[in-house]
Amino acid sequence: MLAIVLFIYLAIPKDWQDATTTNEDGSVSLSEEWEKTIAEKQEQYAQHELYMLTAINAGYFLCKHCPTGKFYLNLGEVYRYGTTGIGQNKRGFSRQWLNDKRLNFVIIMKGDIATVKAEEAALIGGYAILPENLARPLAGSTKAKPYWYRLVLPAGNNSLD
Repeated sequence: MLAIVLFIYLAIPKDWQDATTTNEDGSVSLSEEWEKTIAEKQEQYAQHELYMLTAINAGYFLCKHCPTGKFYLNLGEVYRYGTTGIGQNKRGFSRQWLNDKRLNFVIIMKGDIATVKAEEAALIGGYAILPENLARPLAGSTKAKPYWYRLVLPAGNNSLD
């Protein structure tokens, strides 16, 4: 993720002269490099992916919005919903990282950023009534455990974003 931020930072011209070209007739246009950077960003917005991370085995997973900081998921349960315009690996979800975190990366849909983000909000917001979540006991009930009860959001999401 740090490499991506560094790349984006380096791709942004540092001054006006780097972003423009003065043509033979005296007119000014954008430099080829800057136009390429703009086109790549536009393509990223046009080709976004909605994904989910699911548990590849049962166990405890990081949960920043849970009081204990972790939460128990069964095999195949949703850990997180998210979006990316840069793909799985550039997003930081390498096969090694996923294996270390015991997660599976599943693309749900592809589309423009507005469509994908709207669907992401619907999935995160609807998590409260997802059957796997409804199968858990209410927090505070006698069947609830410190790491296993109904959640409002998936364990890996901290907000609707």
